[in-house]
Amino acid sequence: MRQALNVLGDRLEKPGKERLILTGTLSRVVNSQIVSSPARVILELPDRVRIEEQSGNQLRVIAFDGQNAWKAGGALNRADEEILESLLLDSAEHFFFSQMHGLATRFLGSRFRLDDGTASIYTDPFYDIYQITDQVPFGRATAGQPKLYYFNSDTQLLERVRYQIERDGSQIETEIQISDWRKVNGQQLPGRVARLENGREIVRLTINSAAAGQRVDDGIFVNPQSR
Repeated sequence: MRQALNVLGDRLEKPGKERLILTGTLSRVVNSQIVSSPARVILELPDRVRIEEQSGNQLRVIAFDGQNAWKAGGALNRADEEILESLLLDSAEHFFFSQMHGLATRFLGSRFRLDDGTASIYTDPFYDIYQITDQVPFGRATAGQPKLYYFNSDTQLLERVRYQIERDGSQIETEIQISDWRKVNGQQLPGRVARLENGREIVRLTINSAAAGQRVDDGIFVNPQSR
């Protein structure tokens, strides 16, 4: 686990790189159609996020301030909450901060394959897998959400997070895929984050540029209606 933390960079251990600003495109399935919008995602340690989508002349904003989730001009819907969870909680940063706060973690083993092990030729990555019982502070009511975090055994970068959610009485197999990792100012950052449900992609953030900087007390994560 220490090696995976080191590979990520020093932003979780040294001050000055607490805030990440990601710009790119957010694509989501709306009424069976893929809708893509320019987006900016601002993440700040620990566990704060603001997501801005440009839709025509309208700027849609959803955020989590560390305690409460909110949406500018309205109420969060399920899709909003799932985007917040995918980009904030299903991340390497959240995984390591969970360890710092004593969240129960179980190491399941190293060099797992994605298949059933019967193929004589296996070309996909091997994974070190950890299980945590996460506390999801918004959306579905649950005492704890078991999640599996898949770290690439060779690169030590987080590539998948898997868990089940219940919706309308059915179990939904959920997978977050994190890919296209690149180094920016000494920090490893993903270029793509996608959420799949029962094997179908429903949300994707494609990142075109990223920057890391120090924490700023500018109030952008706070719901303006609560001020």
